Amino acid sequence: MNLEQLKRKFPSGILRNQHPFYMADAIGDIPDCLQACISDELQRQIKAATSQVKPSKFMTIGCGTSYNACQAAAYFLQNLLKIPAIAYDAYDFELDTPPGIDENTMVIAISESGQSITTCLSLEKSKELGAFTVGISANPESRLAKSAHLAMTDPFLHEIPLGKTRTYLSTALLGMLAGVFTRGESEINLFISQISKAIDAIRDNSDIWQTDAKIIASDLPATQTRYIVTGFGAQKANADEIRLKIMEVLGESATSFGLEEFTHGPSACFKDDLTVILLQTDERTLKKAVRIAEGIVFSSVNLVVITDQMGAGWPEKAHTISIPKMDNARLFGMFPAVVAAQYLLYYLALNKGLNPDVNLEDIHPELGAIYAFFFPPGTH
Repeated sequence: MNLEQLKRKFPSGILRNQHPFYMADAIGDIPDCLQACISDELQRQIKAATSQVKPSKFMTIGCGTSYNACQAAAYFLQNLLKIPAIAYDAYDFELDTPPGIDENTMVIAISESGQSITTCLSLEKSKELGAFTVGISANPESRLAKSAHLAMTDPFLHEIPLGKTRTYLSTALLGMLAGVFTRGESEINLFISQISKAIDAIRDNSDIWQTDAKIIASDLPATQTRYIVTGFGAQKANADEIRLKIMEVLGESATSFGLEEFTHGPSACFKDDLTVILLQTDERTLKKAVRIAEGIVFSSVNLVVITDQMGAGWPEKAHTISIPKMDNARLFGMFPAVVAAQYLLYYLALNKGLNPDVNLEDIHPELGAIYAFFFPPGTH
């Protein structure tokens, strides 16, 4: 893929070559986009479609960033509503469809384009089996939208950068809303109140996080090329998403672990070219997270902690980004935490001289050809 082909993926064929890149706009749009997701109009649409739906289980389906959004939505729904909720990779779901899908199941499928073939096929199969289906995308005319009982569209539509940031949170939130609106008014109102506070926190703190991210990105050594991202619960979904974005945007090696699995072996690869990003907002795991951080700094690894508990005793060697403590922080803390992490990713890209919008296709044109080969037209 040559540069002209790459340019055609962007508005009016224009690639930005300096800050602010499109990704900065996308991250900056997050609070307004999330606010639009809970608009009165969208709430009325969801309520009308789900008023007779009382699921006893949820299944969420997606690929890539959409799968990570599915993990976040499933974790939220299971913990908020005390109903089983499981996230599935769409290809796994299509080939090994889980048993028990019936009229008591809500299946929530997420695809930014609405055309991801395995996601569409999985939703259509679920519908045939009797499930109530929700299709979440940025394209109201997509196959996914047209197949679902309830089609929900990202209010800000298609996200411009090749590596998605805003879409991760907006589609996760729409998935949460679809499930929450099958409950009573008190649960719905509490959810709207708590997510509204999280949106305000993002809006009020984004400038601070950008400043912190710039400083940390410039302080981290240029030799770092490997990353581990770790967190528990909702923060594990965030960890998986930030891991994916590091690989897409920086083109560097990254993996993610839950807090417990982080302690079972990964320390063998602790060297000075590794950065660990630890996401912590769940009070139940705070002591464990601090202990993990204390263990990490025995090595020459670079450590970044994003937390709502700055006074918890984090090691002095750790770089820290403070986020405000949310009501029900184990769940709603995921929203500010991932935005802070996205800003860090953005400034890491700038510090490395990269365009964060293009997933390295400007430097390595073959990457665009690989993507096109993996996903023929109309399949992603």
